[in-house]
Amino acid sequence: MSADLRARIVTAAVDAFRTTDFHAVGPDEVACHAGVDVAEVHRAFPTWDLLVVAVVDRWAAATERALRPVAEQEGAVAYLRARLEAGQREPGLVRLRVALLSAASGPRHPASGWFRTQYTRSFEDVTLALVRDVVAGREARGASPRHAAEQLVALYEGLQLQAMLREDADLLGGWDRAVARMRAGWAVDVAA
Repeated sequence: MSADLRARIVTAAVDAFRTTDFHAVGPDEVACHAGVDVAEVHRAFPTWDLLVVAVVDRWAAATERALRPVAEQEGAVAYLRARLEAGQREPGLVRLRVALLSAASGPRHPASGWFRTQYTRSFEDVTLALVRDVVAGREARGASPRHAAEQLVALYEGLQLQAMLREDADLLGGWDRAVARMRAGWAVDVAA
């Protein structure tokens, strides 16, 4: 199996998840998008979970690469806000990610270890960005980067879920309002 064909199948799967409800995407839809026989999809990815991991990995890596300069130049808050904006442009892939986070939280899920590792790495990246923010003066000196990361990631995840389920959700406005309140709390911790 050539690497080019595997990459083509992953690209097709990303396209399928972008255009079709994730529950309706399977090997047949991916094969159609790739212009290959479904048997080739099965040969390239013997289990569905392997293909889904490849899709999430490609999407996450592309988003991270594109937005890394935001984290470095503007900080963790701006980085996560930019990820929310990116998710608004890719709602199908956000739905896939949220569904997989739930499924992969079970220790018997075949990709549980991979998803947990990726999630932990992403959390640590936000924590490190917050350390840099405190050092650079973008965030209050007394802010605990680890606790601030917990708050920001919880807000990020929660607002994405609300935006998926509530038609009146104001994703970015809700982010901005909540972050302003959190920052006020972080500043109070400095004075305490």
